[in-house]
Amino acid sequence: MESHESSHAAHGAGTVQCHDPRSRFFDERAATWEERCYPPATRERLAELARGFGVKPGSCVLDMGTGTGVLIPCLREVVGDAGRILSFDVSFEMVRRAGCKESGARGLCVQATAMRIPARDGAFDHVICFAAFPHFADKPAAMREMARVTRPGGEVVVAHLLSRAELARHHGGHPAVAQDALPGDGVMRQLLRDAGLTGASIADGPGMYVARARKPLAGTHPCPRAAEQHGEGRHGAPAPVAVDAGFEARRVFAALKEHDVMHHRAVYGVASGLLRGAGRPLRLLDVGCGEAVDMARALSGVDVAAYTGVDTSARALATARDSLGGLPCPVELVEGDYRVALSGPEGGPEGGMDVIWMGLFLHHLPTPLKADFLRTAHRLLVSGGMVLAHDPVMGEDEDRDAMLARMAARGREHWHFLTPEEVEMVHRHWTAHGHQERFSTLRGLGEAAGFAVDMVWTDRERRYGLVRFIKGD
Repeated sequence: MESHESSHAAHGAGTVQCHDPRSRFFDERAATWEERCYPPATRERLAELARGFGVKPGSCVLDMGTGTGVLIPCLREVVGDAGRILSFDVSFEMVRRAGCKESGARGLCVQATAMRIPARDGAFDHVICFAAFPHFADKPAAMREMARVTRPGGEVVVAHLLSRAELARHHGGHPAVAQDALPGDGVMRQLLRDAGLTGASIADGPGMYVARARKPLAGTHPCPRAAEQHGEGRHGAPAPVAVDAGFEARRVFAALKEHDVMHHRAVYGVASGLLRGAGRPLRLLDVGCGEAVDMARALSGVDVAAYTGVDTSARALATARDSLGGLPCPVELVEGDYRVALSGPEGGPEGGMDVIWMGLFLHHLPTPLKADFLRTAHRLLVSGGMVLAHDPVMGEDEDRDAMLARMAARGREHWHFLTPEEVEMVHRHWTAHGHQERFSTLRGLGEAAGFAVDMVWTDRERRYGLVRFIKGD
């Protein structure tokens, strides 16, 4: 976000690639960002600006390019305890600090890029982009993503505590962001229209810039492009219906599972044996449970006292309820991010869980959030309880770029059951949303949280593993 009291340039998100000069720029400044850029007088101006965003109590809000999370307290004051806030930023060091702004399950901060927002369609009542939009590498793509994740009737807001002209002068002081500028009014209105947003308004004056527009209610088409996307051609003829991206992602994941690319059969077989051998009824928390088809099979013959599953997808949870219908124990399914299960009543009291299962979930958390998760898991588990994590692992002798190149090459060479476009979609997911670790790093994080850590299974090429974190006596 912009510094309003110094010569430092603005903060924002462009791409998650570590070689992006913007990402490095903000990583290097994260430690002192708020102290330098947001003194008390500027915070008061920001709070006043935020009160004009139209956010209501109980709203679900996306804070784009959050930086160190300076806007989060302002949003929380408005949405209240019943509201939900998702924040993201491309800068790892910024995210690390923003993640400390809220406790419990009311908010979540992740590392991500504006061109691939990690949220489902229509998830938010308000999408707020404060002091970040000039830095997005592909502004039309970012605006389309902002519109995608806004619910029908919801609002997109682009805001700054500087005017467009002031911002241009401000950014000129550093090469990394010197070319990052707000579009002119005409271009901004066109970006909003092309994304399918309506009722655009722009206020641009000394010490303030706010552009806002709404997503039309279902069944209304604000422009010819939007109408075509909804199946109406320019001359009334049927137009091709766009494929739902979420459906495509699920279909591709199902194909990967069918060909056992991620070794579900072996991993869940090993997990089933570990659970059957526990020798006592188990209270199990399944983080990111999805449709729970594999876990339901793994629990056959296991003495389960209670099962709690948490996932952000209501559609997946509906399937999970059917999958788990045969369990002879209470089943609780919770829609929300993983912190709901870890801090809410569904997560159980301290020392109340025997097993926490994470199926291809842990790698979605940046390293600091993995550490936070493991500390919380240690508190929730009984003595002798364990976290079991089925996850991809990096080789001890490779960095992330090498790992991504290796996985991309393998996909192109061996995944003949997918189209080249689908293979690329998987690679984009790994690149944008994956925070894979070496086993040595996972072991260090686990030991720091009080666990004994071992790798109970790995494939021959050591691409995937089942990592066990055991809480000692």
